[in-house]
Amino acid sequence: MEDIKNIKVWYLPKDGIIADIITTKDKSPGEGYIEAPYDSMNHKGEPLAWFDAQMNRIDDDELVKQGKRKDHRGTFYNIEKMSETYEINELDELPREGFTKEVPIKNEAHQFFDTAKKKWVIDTEKKERAEKERTLAKLKAEVSEAERKIIRPMRAIQQNRATPLDIEKFNELDSLCENKRPKITELELELKTA
Repeated sequence: MEDIKNIKVWYLPKDGIIADIITTKDKSPGEGYIEAPYDSMNHKGEPLAWFDAQMNRIDDDELVKQGKRKDHRGTFYNIEKMSETYEINELDELPREGFTKEVPIKNEAHQFFDTAKKKWVIDTEKKERAEKERTLAKLKAEVSEAERKIIRPMRAIQQNRATPLDIEKFNELDSLCENKRPKITELELELKTA
């Protein structure tokens, strides 16, 4: 086995990268080759900017600080369908068009990515509409349930066999329906015109 101390490493700079690396026992393999430390054997194809003057490889974190490498690693969210994501795990990989690293607002169904502000914002119109729709559905369900429950006391009243409790229950349920119907009408109109 050859003594590692007798081996020289030579690199060929071309177009800003290490175009070739050759090892020899003593002299340069040819014009343009420059001697480098032995551990630079694994760096063929890498940009020369990633090395110091003595051809020692600069740490990736330092290259990112110097702006010589880009670190976009992390999760990216589709700005149209925020549930669609992908990961960048390597340095210098550029994000896909239409994706952002900004994390969507947690537990907020009504949001969109504002490209001018470069952040997720709440869609107040959609949120208000959804809240009105929920309120309308709840009111309709309450009225429907009250109308179902009002049948028994109403029949007792019609058949002249109502007790004071039947009359009290009828009045309570009838009042509930009458109080909620205007709000139902109002919400239906707002949702129709919005």
